[in-house]
Amino acid sequence: MTEAERESCLVSALLRDLNNQRLPKLFAIKERLDRGELADPEDIRYIHDGVHDALWVRRLCERHPDLASICTQVTKLYKEITEQALENETRVH
Repeated sequence: MTEAERESCLVSALLRDLNNQRLPKLFAIKERLDRGELADPEDIRYIHDGVHDALWVRRLCERHPDLASICTQVTKLYKEITEQALENETRVH
């Protein structure tokens, strides 16, 4: 398998993971936060892991400009979630 084929498989796997696992979980967290609930430790861990992974994915997006829009939208979603979590936490304490 060539490097280009490996990278193509990697992109496909990442997009599949994004659609089937990450986005549904992120939208569920966002929905709860939008209702005013606090982020629980599992949510915080999930968001932390996602941000950590995003640093690696960003390099991949730089090599694949066609993914830039998706990367930007997911980054925006993480930002919205973290801002709402902080707002909810500040409101309670």
